[in-house]
Amino acid sequence: MRRNPEKAREAMRRWRRRHPEEHRAQIRALYAKDPKRFQARIDASPNRRAVRVAVDQRRRMRLSLSGSSFTAQEWLALVARYENRCAYCGSVGPVHADHRIPVARGGSGLIDNILPACASCNLRKHTMTEQEFRARLAAERAADQPETDGQDVQRAP
Repeated sequence: MRRNPEKAREAMRRWRRRHPEEHRAQIRALYAKDPKRFQARIDASPNRRAVRVAVDQRRRMRLSLSGSSFTAQEWLALVARYENRCAYCGSVGPVHADHRIPVARGGSGLIDNILPACASCNLRKHTMTEQEFRARLAAERAADQPETDGQDVQRAP
């Protein structure tokens, strides 16, 4: 890399384009190893604000192109229908408007594409569709369930 750093950088870019899954796995492992250090690197980036502004502008553009949004009345009626509960985990409390099909994946801003979700579920869902996220939650619940080996557990009366 010392002799020709530009050539080495280009080689790494090509590798990342050809091996996106391996690259993502490496980044996830790096993050898992030391999340605070990883976040500090991101926050220290001189382009941090410009990147956030560009991401927000792209999202607003996709929302405006995807159709009209919902009214406050429609949102309140939807929240009331779910009894102020998260549509995914059922927790009661403040809810966010979550897109069943994310705007980033072609979803619209219409009320038919919106569900109330707690902050935790909404942020964990990221760009998954409703079906993908529900499958993930089911898999997590199944993994949390203690396995039984077919023996009946008798409890004292």
